[in-house]
Amino acid sequence: MTQAADAPPGARPGWTGQLWAEIEPVYDAILTHPFIKGLTTGELSTDSFVQFISQDTHYLQEYVRVLLTLAAKAPDFAATKMLTTHAAAAAAAETGLHAELMTGLDRDPAELLAFDMRPTTRAYTTYLVATAFSGSFADGLAAVMPCFWIYAEVGKQLQQAGSPNPVYQRWIDSYGSEEYLSEVLLALDLTDKIGADLGAEDEARARRHFAMAARYEWMFWDAAHRLESWPV
Repeated sequence: MTQAADAPPGARPGWTGQLWAEIEPVYDAILTHPFIKGLTTGELSTDSFVQFISQDTHYLQEYVRVLLTLAAKAPDFAATKMLTTHAAAAAAAETGLHAELMTGLDRDPAELLAFDMRPTTRAYTTYLVATAFSGSFADGLAAVMPCFWIYAEVGKQLQQAGSPNPVYQRWIDSYGSEEYLSEVLLALDLTDKIGADLGAEDEARARRHFAMAARYEWMFWDAAHRLESWPV
């Protein structure tokens, strides 16, 4: 049930619309977070943005593994193809976009390698990997969908606002593009298809994974904004 790219997420009539309704407060909290606000005003500190990129580098390396695991578990070849395509795009972002952003900030891309995986990134990626490897396909798909979907919705909102900082605008453009939005819509259609066949217990478990991953999305932005580090 493909939806227009500019339609509000809560307008989806299927299972994904129900999932979104439950995380709407989390999404609203993301949109009003100082990190997101700082992107549009240009006032976000370079240090926070660099930490975000560094942690996104770690995150995407694990995210690719998760997507490929789900691709192997997918119920049909179309789903396998979609997930592997998105995994390849995520890998390209990890190697290409991040280096471009660092160069735009007059920073050496090699700096990213000096950042270890911070607590929130470690917790989030461990959760995704464990869910994808040990859970069902529906469990894993529900856990990765907030990353797919929230980034698309945030990207649309940020595109409308824009940023006076060209580097921040470049990042916004990458997630607000029509190409990325079309990938997200395909993933949402697959999620609706999978959700329609779930029994009550399996559906409830997948729903919990979706909600948990959405919370981790907020935590990821917040950790970068406050320059999270290991306390000991």
